[in-house]
Amino acid sequence: MKTVLNQRRIFPALLASLLVLGCGGSDSRGNGGISIPGQLPGQIPGAGPENPPEPPAAPVFRASGLVYGTPAATSDDKGNDTISIPVLTQSGARSLSVAVPTAKTAALLASLAPGSLVDWIPGSDAGTVAVPDGATPVFNVILAKGKSTAAQFNLKKYGAAVSRNDNAPGPMVAAGWVYDKTGATITVGDGQNLTADQAGRPYAQPIRRYEETYAVSPDVKVFNVNTADYAKSAVSDFASIPVTASYDYGTTSRQSAYLLFDNNYLAADTAKVVAIWYFTPPSTTDGKPVWDVPTLSTMLDDKGSDPVSGQPYSKINATSPSSAPYSRSTEPFEMVKNTMYYVGDNEVASYLLKADMGTPNDPSDDKVIKVDAGWPNSGYQYWKNMELVGVDPRSVTDIWLTHGHSDHYGTVVEQLRMMDNAGKPIALWASKEDAVGVTSDLQGNAWNITGALPASETVIRERISHSYEYDKWYDYGNVKIMVIWSPGHTPGSTNMLFKVKNPGDGKFYTFGYHGGYGFNGLNSPTAANGWLRLSFQHGFSYLQNTLDVDFVAPQHTNQFPIVEVYQALKAYNRDPANAGAPLTMLDAMRSKVFDSPAVGGVNITGEFSNQLEKRRSVASYAASDAANATYKSIETSGPFKPGREAGLTSVSARILDDGKIIQGFVGPQNKNPKLPLLANGITTSTDQYVNDPGGYYVQVAIDVQDTVYKGYIPEGFTQFSPGLGTTITYKGGPVESVHADKGSFHPPEYLRTQRLGSLADAQAVLATIAKGQTKTISLTRASEIVVPAVVTQTFQ
Repeated sequence: MKTVLNQRRIFPALLASLLVLGCGGSDSRGNGGISIPGQLPGQIPGAGPENPPEPPAAPVFRASGLVYGTPAATSDDKGNDTISIPVLTQSGARSLSVAVPTAKTAALLASLAPGSLVDWIPGSDAGTVAVPDGATPVFNVILAKGKSTAAQFNLKKYGAAVSRNDNAPGPMVAAGWVYDKTGATITVGDGQNLTADQAGRPYAQPIRRYEETYAVSPDVKVFNVNTADYAKSAVSDFASIPVTASYDYGTTSRQSAYLLFDNNYLAADTAKVVAIWYFTPPSTTDGKPVWDVPTLSTMLDDKGSDPVSGQPYSKINATSPSSAPYSRSTEPFEMVKNTMYYVGDNEVASYLLKADMGTPNDPSDDKVIKVDAGWPNSGYQYWKNMELVGVDPRSVTDIWLTHGHSDHYGTVVEQLRMMDNAGKPIALWASKEDAVGVTSDLQGNAWNITGALPASETVIRERISHSYEYDKWYDYGNVKIMVIWSPGHTPGSTNMLFKVKNPGDGKFYTFGYHGGYGFNGLNSPTAANGWLRLSFQHGFSYLQNTLDVDFVAPQHTNQFPIVEVYQALKAYNRDPANAGAPLTMLDAMRSKVFDSPAVGGVNITGEFSNQLEKRRSVASYAASDAANATYKSIETSGPFKPGREAGLTSVSARILDDGKIIQGFVGPQNKNPKLPLLANGITTSTDQYVNDPGGYYVQVAIDVQDTVYKGYIPEGFTQFSPGLGTTITYKGGPVESVHADKGSFHPPEYLRTQRLGSLADAQAVLATIAKGQTKTISLTRASEIVVPAVVTQTFQ
């Protein structure tokens, strides 16, 4: 292989080696700072003014280029193929040639679709490609454009890049819409252009959070790539690159480009663009407005109407992040000082936890934990958001995933490759139940249930280094995490508790993160989802009764208005009248529901319990059937726990806790009169029909002494569904048996009474029970505790 020294690499590499010595690191001979007689400190033995040491060799980067035609393969009689690939490279348009065994040809051709930006190791002869040893791919796909006019974004310093080679990270790559050019620079971004905060106060300069300006090499190679007909792609020049006409969201035609730099992220400050591929026809967008707050937010009620569609801004539903990531970005924010941050978008959450074990002289045990990884095409937002809160994405030590859906693992592979490119390790945590499947529950019952992580996600599955141990605290000093297995949304869905120490007052605050809140796939009972519906319902009640949570950390922003809370806080702190008394997120977030009744001066309903109650009600009650034609509630349609199809009358049950009063869902969330924009709370648009602040339930951990139900749905269990009018044979799965606690007849259930019409009635019922008592109760077919006319006779 021919080695060509890149002179621009020599000085930075030499400087880096000197810095290592200056910080007490070992020199190149491994002396570790030990003095050698006759040698000056830091001097390499044998070196002197007349015999200077050789500077370190610059690494050899992999070559890269954009495939602009269909590769062709020719076979010989020895079982080998020679593949020719037309590419547009920094050296111009050329054809590459690589010889591979015929058995590998199909897979190789699949990675070389026109429009793919790829990298490779140059062969010994011009125009040839070296075949690396081992499992290293011949070509790595950096970005893939294909024939799509959809948006693609990549930051210079973070995200996709040329692959690592010669023990060095590969050169940087950027992607986005072109918004400006000068003679020596180019500006690329995603079109965000925020001019005022949510209170209407203008910013001094528009916020273009994901826009970057790059220095361009004088000899930059430019190509006009025709994605409608790649054969028409041609060499172009910098002056010919079109610039997107306007930042206005109504500008639906936007000029997109890929950019290649001459160096890697370690030299980001001095790197220059050496190749640009701009695409014809331009990208197309949805033409919808972009906000920091979530789509359909009530914070948009006072913003007027869209002049294009005529719709009120608060009624325009944004396009999915999977195809329009630019429509869902939001500003990152600090939740607990120097420790916990929100770095997701305005649709799906991702949290960052900086864990410090309290050993200032030994940072090796410190961690930067990223919880969930968001949408696949939104990585550029998450990396920039992390940078904006002072965290380098490459400093992440651990990724924790809640479940196996792509809106939560979407950028895992991108982050793994970014870490691999940097030569840095990272641990990947996931539930075994979603990554591999459910093979047993915590009661020892055997199952054969497929997990939610798609079979195609081979990289994620192979790179998982840790499976969770449930219902225990992982202690990382100022951050502690508990993971609770809560099937329903998926077989391996998990909930998490973050116990985070606030440096301000030295106290730990607990955040509840429900990791599988969505009812999608559970709307109506099927053979496959029956056990998931019951486990989903159980999980909410279990969390309500067993956890003491201070604040909500939602997984999606339509579950709890975490982004609106921050935007209200930001607007409050920007108000000149509040300049001397800024508030924090701990001030802005409510622990208790403001409008819930108070007992002993304390509101009875926590914001986390209220969030859980909303979705539990959707799954449980007949009101769902009336409100949404696609919903069939457990109350009307089942499945019903085995043996309870006709309910149970006068059955003995042992009380296992002191019970709790659960208030029906209170629609306005995080009502906080301290902040004007939160004075009335935030009412999210999803499933508001369950709003029932006047309803109350007594919910209790209980061991019902029936002999049929065992804490799970058995395999092949057959039951009639009244709501569907048909008999269903269910696939089995765990319900209460996802927990290890034992009961006399089955694992503890968390059951509640039928609806009570007042807090006084709920208090009267609760007063009749105590932990350890055995009572007589009756149950409906949906396992609700029957409330007689005299409510105090509910438990006898």
